[in-house]
Amino acid sequence: MKLFQQLLVAPAALGLLAPLAANAAEVNINDVASYATPSSQVTTAQFSDVVPGDWAYTALQNLSESYGCVDNAYTQSLKSGQALTRYEAAALVNACLEGGIASADVSADAARLSNEFGTEMAILKGRVDGLEYKVKELSAGQFSSSTKMSGGAVFTTGVIDNGTVAGFDKLASEYNFTLDLNTSFNGNDSLYTQLVQGNQDQLVLDSAEDVASFSVGSLFYSFPVGDVQVSAGPLFDQDDVISATTSIYSGAFRLSAMPWGEVGTTGSGAAVSWANDSGFNASFSTITAEANAANATQGIFTSEGADIYTISLGYDTDNYGGGLIYTDDDTDTSFGGGIYFRPDGFPTISIAYDTLNDTDAVDSSNLLIGLDHPVGPGSAGVAYQSVDTIGTTTSNWEAYYNYPVNDGVSIQGGIFVEEVNAADDRTGYLVETTFSF
Repeated sequence: MKLFQQLLVAPAALGLLAPLAANAAEVNINDVASYATPSSQVTTAQFSDVVPGDWAYTALQNLSESYGCVDNAYTQSLKSGQALTRYEAAALVNACLEGGIASADVSADAARLSNEFGTEMAILKGRVDGLEYKVKELSAGQFSSSTKMSGGAVFTTGVIDNGTVAGFDKLASEYNFTLDLNTSFNGNDSLYTQLVQGNQDQLVLDSAEDVASFSVGSLFYSFPVGDVQVSAGPLFDQDDVISATTSIYSGAFRLSAMPWGEVGTTGSGAAVSWANDSGFNASFSTITAEANAANATQGIFTSEGADIYTISLGYDTDNYGGGLIYTDDDTDTSFGGGIYFRPDGFPTISIAYDTLNDTDAVDSSNLLIGLDHPVGPGSAGVAYQSVDTIGTTTSNWEAYYNYPVNDGVSIQGGIFVEEVNAADDRTGYLVETTFSF
């Protein structure tokens, strides 16, 4: 039997037959005291403070000094001559006695203190047991401690003038909602799951998703093998693992730097990526688009299925960098690259050029020049894009400003213009609110 149990076999504390946890000394005493109901039959004297000059106060000081009690707020109060409540005194007695005092070393003061504050010690134990039970209940209903969840909701409102497609020239409101789950099993790996739903169609922005029902958008697993990161899964986006950075233009509005090199097709696939401290990086990925479509019976890596292979090479520093991306989807190929700069005191500059070799139609090219710069509390972006398909040249302009309301909410407003063969064709005015959590 522990010493603490021996001391509590006094008539004033028969209900205490198990040792109080050592961390009971750190319980919020005011909260615990509220649990002393009239049914506890606690006398008025038991609510009086233990003040300097009382025998108990002197005994507590001697006990603390003799047995090296836990150095907490209560021992500091003793050293400074401050009064203690009876519950604070009870917690201090327990902290001292649970320190491993041998039975032969117990002083008369220690035994007398345990008897004096036995009732308070019993109430403390009941409160601690209740807290431990509630913590177990809460823990049982939580995610794994190695799972991190983040998400976001996007509200988009806008109008597109002079649209030749039915449905334009009307104020529209669209949305996008995503949940991202990252789970690690050994600290170095990650299982990534994305749940998504949205109805964005004509007001298509970078955040757009057109998914009628809540569904799994991505599902893949990543783990390191030496200096190489390996990723694989049944729902894998072509642009999930591209190590090269061809542009640092935020692209948060409408235009994208590499429309064919980073096409983002989803399917079953795998990828490997590598990077070192010198700034060089490389990646390779293969995606089978039909693996999760209606014709999944065509299989993976077969002549019937459309397999997309992507290779990237890049170099990045703090102030500049660039990369090259080559993509082959068994029918068409694309090759492009880009460079970026971060000059001090000036907007960031990104220049990217992408080409498409379409065996069934005509070849195309895409040039994007984008600038980003902090303005006030937010940031502004402006970009120019020229898409050249033989016989048709489309020039796109966009400008927008993103204002962070707080850490989780931002509002973005902007305008874009699409010109086909130098003729005004379409102008859009959009406001987008993003909620991140």
